[in-house]
Amino acid sequence: MSSYQEFLQEKQLVDAWMKNNYKIKSIVGTLDGDRVELEKESVPEKQSILLENADSRKYITTLLIKHQLQEQ
Repeated sequence: MSSYQEFLQEKQLVDAWMKNNYKIKSIVGTLDGDRVELEKESVPEKQSILLENADSRKYITTLLIKHQLQEQ
């Protein structure tokens, strides 16, 4: 699979969760990639993904910063 296809897969998964009211709970960087924990606001429901693609890691960081700026 190409790097771009891997990015699209990870991005689509994250976008789907964000549309379903999941919020980023934590991001932990490892040598294998970034482990992202997401949590639904109204229900104690959690999701987790390991973002291995560098563009996916940049994308999730951008979403986190955007969310923090909206809260201010």
